[in-house]
Amino acid sequence: AVSGMPRAQAGVAAAVASTSRQVGASLGVAVAGTIAAGASRAHGIPFAEATHPVWWIMAGSGAAVAGLGWLSSTAWARASVQRVAYLLADPAAP
Repeated sequence: AVSGMPRAQAGVAAAVASTSRQVGASLGVAVAGTIAAGASRAHGIPFAEATHPVWWIMAGSGAAVAGLGWLSSTAWARASVQRVAYLLADPAAP
């Protein structure tokens, strides 16, 4: 996030990236706990066993992130960067 921004906006990009990471971690813990506790209570199974759906969700999310990472490095993505690069150009840069 930071390396793709002009130097004048690097601080803003770092702040957005950090805030997004913290919000994602907080929501992830809350959602995982809700799923596990709900499954444990609804089906009367031990909490550790009730976390199995959470692990599958995490594996699927990881696969989605890996797929998006691959997609963002394709020739199509590089061409998109070239088309909009002028919008992020730093006018003060030589």
